[in-house]
Amino acid sequence: MDRFCGVVLTLLLTVQVIKCQAPADAACLSNDNQSQNPNVLTLMDSNRYSNLIGNGGIWTVFNNDSTGVMWSSGAGGICQRTVQVCEAKIQYFKANNWIFTQYIPRQQLNYNTTIYVNVTLRITTSCAGPSCPRSVLVHNYVVNGPQNADVFTNPSNYSLIGIITASTIQSTPFTATLTFTLKAGNGGFYLGFRDQGSCTSLNRVNVYNYQCPQKQVGLVNQFLTAAPTIQNSPMTISASCVSGSFNTTSLDLFCNSTGIWSGFSTCICNTSGGYRDTGGKCEGCDRGRWLNTSTLTCQRCPANTVRDLLVTSACPCIPGYFRALNELSGDNCTAPPQAPVSVSVSRTTSNSITVAWNYIPLPGERLDYDFTLCYKHGGMVQLVNASIIARTDAMTYTYTLRGLRPDTTYEVHLITRNGVSDLDKVNKFLRTVTISSRTALDVPDAVDDITISGRYIIWQPPTQSNGDIKGYKLTIIRGSKSTNKSVDGTFYRVEDADIPEGNDTVFVQVCAFNGAGVGKWSSPRILAPATTVPGRLVLQSSDSCAMWPVPKETVLSYEIHYNNTFEVRNYTTNWYCLKYNIQSLLIQVKAVNSAGGGPLSSSINLKRSECLPTPRSSPLPG
Repeated sequence: MDRFCGVVLTLLLTVQVIKCQAPADAACLSNDNQSQNPNVLTLMDSNRYSNLIGNGGIWTVFNNDSTGVMWSSGAGGICQRTVQVCEAKIQYFKANNWIFTQYIPRQQLNYNTTIYVNVTLRITTSCAGPSCPRSVLVHNYVVNGPQNADVFTNPSNYSLIGIITASTIQSTPFTATLTFTLKAGNGGFYLGFRDQGSCTSLNRVNVYNYQCPQKQVGLVNQFLTAAPTIQNSPMTISASCVSGSFNTTSLDLFCNSTGIWSGFSTCICNTSGGYRDTGGKCEGCDRGRWLNTSTLTCQRCPANTVRDLLVTSACPCIPGYFRALNELSGDNCTAPPQAPVSVSVSRTTSNSITVAWNYIPLPGERLDYDFTLCYKHGGMVQLVNASIIARTDAMTYTYTLRGLRPDTTYEVHLITRNGVSDLDKVNKFLRTVTISSRTALDVPDAVDDITISGRYIIWQPPTQSNGDIKGYKLTIIRGSKSTNKSVDGTFYRVEDADIPEGNDTVFVQVCAFNGAGVGKWSSPRILAPATTVPGRLVLQSSDSCAMWPVPKETVLSYEIHYNNTFEVRNYTTNWYCLKYNIQSLLIQVKAVNSAGGGPLSSSINLKRSECLPTPRSSPLPG
């Protein structure tokens, strides 16, 4: 045995363990009919060897009864060697001759399995005496790896697995089968045969176990699996799909104790990944081709795509090229557009800017291009609908931005787009051209909302100033008298002594002017004297001050009443505060216009805050 296993190898490395098994003679393998059965795994067959014992033999003999009789080579041709022993003169079970096989490794360690030992033998003579049986005892020594000779030839290491007995003298060979369970993790075993005092010939020893063979069913791989014991049969084994496929049903199959598979699993090729069924295989197309998942045919990669992929269901676009979201794998990849060229402002007015530009698509670009304009003024951004841009000739485009403010600088962004430009977000700035332009100056819009308050004519500035307002012009007509006045642009009122206090009616017009000239005059406003007195005021206090809302009627002045006297305040002053020498004061207020004075308000007591200093002088209140 040492000539085959010079060192003890690791148990779990099955390939290394098999090296320790005595190699079969190639000329003898044809004698093994079981090797043709995929459900049977032969572990050791004596008919595979041209020599069993003696010089060059693989088995070891041992005499344990000190008689000198041992197993020896018997009759038989090459590949049909027999071993025999004949110690029939010893009786009463005194014979104790052993023959040991080489180490027999198993191939799979993960499961309990049943080992079958077929022994073909014949017993020609029984031992002398009435109590000598015609039998052979079969033992095993389960161990994880080959052992030294002094270990595997020690009968005390062996366990009995069965006794083969002939009921009569057998002149012709007969076969007996013994079994034992090899547990998961056990690497292999030795067999030992012991005679009991008869003339016995072992014609053949065949050791095997059942296995569920490795095979492919459809696209499902079933792995070589040692058959389980009857108690554990059937055993669930997970299969796998061939490369490039995936399962559509469970991959759990069942292996029974006689090596028969049962159960059903299904795998299909991953067509979305570029694999197609070529008859038991899932294969991709050749380089430069892609798998059309609708027709399951290989087609040439379109233009501007990566063509060196082996397996793909779509040839991806090369850098800088894209497919639109509604395009298919067979469509060419196309490029985003370039930026417009020769961008300029062709015309400006006070409320419009006309932008002109040229554009010719480059090779590889799409023809579904259009343009987007947006303009900014301060924090305002306005986007222009690209579909209304006018094309004046084969390559020139114009667009007029309208509704702009006069005398205002606008930043205009012109962007080229096509069906794939939104997919190329990184290079968007390369397709954008920015220019600035200022609208022309224009006269202001008309002034609105002219009113009289006291001795003042008041108005609101125009909605569109169209530039900086330099000032306002007024025309005041009272009877046959006409008066013209001008005020600075920062004022929205003018005091006029001609405003009637009686029953006269005044006509007023106002206009604004800027650097572009005089704007539109307002419509003539008829300012008639008040016909009703102001309503009652509602006072509110805050520490030492009183305030009130301005009434809706025309007001010429306010009267502040206290201590049986009053003082008059200008109509623009709708508040009153205590002087420093007054700690508290009870006041009432009423509004006065040309129709008379309105009713007094309710009284309100004003009190000075303690944190305010009191001056030493004591002027009168008011």
